[in-house]
Amino acid sequence: VVVLMLDEVMSKGYGIGSGISLFIAVNICENILWKAFSPMSIQTEQGTEYEGAVIALFHLLITRPNKISALQQAFYRSGYANINSLLATVLVFLVVIYFQGFRVDIPIKYQNVKANE
Repeated sequence: VVVLMLDEVMSKGYGIGSGISLFIAVNICENILWKAFSPMSIQTEQGTEYEGAVIALFHLLITRPNKISALQQAFYRSGYANINSLLATVLVFLVVIYFQGFRVDIPIKYQNVKANE
């Protein structure tokens, strides 16, 4: 419902971009949130784990007696979302937001036109 309302606002000219870009962004955000907080359990060789990286981190810290090994497994587990990939996604997101605020002025000079300085 919220996505449809945002699409309507953007199609009336109040936003930047198109409705298609909005749906792509919502889909990517949904995938990131699902991979971070998914409560689905998975049977692995080490036992029951959770699909979501954050939930798996807390589950491993609570259930494993060796906390260092649990942290290592949560940060570097393969085949499923891990904390490293989540932190890398957040870092890229913050860097893009930071660079989006930059403004670069490039002076253009023509030989036939006097520059206003």
